[in-house]
Amino acid sequence: MTGDALNAVLLIGKKIQYGTWRARAGLICALRWLIGLAALAAVIVSWPATAATEVLVVIAQKSPAHEEVLAALRASLADVSGYEPTLRVMTAAEFSDSGPRATDQKLPGLVVTLGTDAAAMVLRQKLPAPTYCTFLPQAAYAALTNVSNERHARRSALYLDQPLIRQMQLIRLALPTRTRVGVVLGPESRKSEHNLRHAAVSAGLVLRIEQITDEKQLVGALHRIMDGADVLLAVPDPLVFNRNTAQNVLLTTYRLGKPVAGYSRAYVTAGALLSVYSTPAQIGRQIGEELLAMRDRPGSPLPAPGYPRYFSVEINERVARSLGIEPDQVEDLTRRLAEKTTGTSHE
Repeated sequence: MTGDALNAVLLIGKKIQYGTWRARAGLICALRWLIGLAALAAVIVSWPATAATEVLVVIAQKSPAHEEVLAALRASLADVSGYEPTLRVMTAAEFSDSGPRATDQKLPGLVVTLGTDAAAMVLRQKLPAPTYCTFLPQAAYAALTNVSNERHARRSALYLDQPLIRQMQLIRLALPTRTRVGVVLGPESRKSEHNLRHAAVSAGLVLRIEQITDEKQLVGALHRIMDGADVLLAVPDPLVFNRNTAQNVLLTTYRLGKPVAGYSRAYVTAGALLSVYSTPAQIGRQIGEELLAMRDRPGSPLPAPGYPRYFSVEINERVARSLGIEPDQVEDLTRRLAEKTTGTSHE
């Protein structure tokens, strides 16, 4: 309790020292309310200040990708002398069994989640501690919070996917003569139609869109859209692009002589022409940088939800040769893309 609050209670106590029992009971209630309010304020103020030294990291499961994120996170923090945060790592299953709860008196200064399952598990507990959800798609975070554009002081996100303008600009830079972009949207990805159109216009591209509601409609939609498009942009959607459909999409577009711009390195390996993506190490590096930034600005809220700052470009040289395409070198494309899209990481 602050000094002013305590003096106010003592003053009230003196005035009703000889009052009735009801007045004294009211004093006790007021005292309890002020103590609770002061304790709550102290906790809220202390969270950002301790977030840099007490960090609980919850990972979806133990995997090479998550280990790579953690290694890069630790490396970025180790580079700063005099800064030794306590990183406690738990899987989502371990958090479910023995993780902190909202009623605990002692909570971590900051919770960082890696992966959709970890974010879902932690957000379900509604911890009052700041929560930074990372390594998950933007659509997954929006579904978990149910408010895709909310700026919440105690939770935020670092998405795994790339901003649409970065994907459009890569097509523009790598394929300057192919200005007509086709996109097939499903029930999930159709929510991004407005943003897709805006990104295409910003990059100087013409966008053609087909929507499907059933996997059986995919091949027909591809033929229709590629009649008037020079390149297919793959947008994450569980109905359109999954293990069952990926090969059909790549074979259909290849036979039509049209390249595919994918959204992951694996897609390029499978047969897409190119892709822009962020590696686990790049995500881990940015998480570390955000923790350092929070240390330097105690009392400030979490960073706004946003996309990865660091990214990589991949080109399938074999597919490029087969389609008669001669894109620039990866290093040059990456540099030019970074120059074109600087400042587009946040929503």
